[in-house]
Amino acid sequence: MTQKMPGIPTKTYALVSQGRVRKADYFYFETRPDNKQPLAIVFGGYEMCQKDFEIRRRTYPYYIIELGLKGLCNLTINNIAHRLTFGTLAGFSPGIPHHYKADAAAPFEHYWLAFVGTEAEDLFTKSSLARLGSINVGKDTISLIEQIIAHSRQKTPYAQQICSSYLRILLLSLPQAPAPPKANQSRATLTYQRCRKYIDENFSSINLPSQVASACDVNIRYMSRLFKLFGSTSPHDYISRLKLNK
Repeated sequence: MTQKMPGIPTKTYALVSQGRVRKADYFYFETRPDNKQPLAIVFGGYEMCQKDFEIRRRTYPYYIIELGLKGLCNLTINNIAHRLTFGTLAGFSPGIPHHYKADAAAPFEHYWLAFVGTEAEDLFTKSSLARLGSINVGKDTISLIEQIIAHSRQKTPYAQQICSSYLRILLLSLPQAPAPPKANQSRATLTYQRCRKYIDENFSSINLPSQVASACDVNIRYMSRLFKLFGSTSPHDYISRLKLNK
């Protein structure tokens, strides 16, 4: 059970902490939902979730983006399922129903941000998250989110302006992911997802990408091409990241 962070109003805290967590570190800016700034962060932080972490909402007043750090979480956004793990960035806009349910076998950890603003809708749409719901990101995007979290926690001078600028850069620099795969591409997508799922669930015991290819009955060169295509990384790097964040 996480104690309420000092300085967060009770009504706001009810929006911040809704799922069961083992550990959390939140930050808060005094930003109203009807804020007229072009872009403004409201609150966010880090959560280490309990095995039974679950949140189901019909609506929410803010834009949300979040980055998976460790473990697994199933996130359904407007009836579309997404699988969150390390390097997965997901998001949704105000008024969209969503349902988080952590995988008990791999407890979830994540960073998340809530934001508003007169330009929030346009920036969120340009990021491709409005269309896709979730995408895989690399170290540059992860670094931007870490900078936002660090400045927000420390409440450095001009923290809101700095963090909002980082957020703008983040949203505009996200890869414009391709359209949903065509019928002849669906097998490749499913193969990639199967290999990635195997890594997510077994990375601690995996020493070489060839072990994954063998377990999933896939040619290792083909698997490497799929990871480059859909994940912008290699199987080796993906396994290494999961181990570093264990």
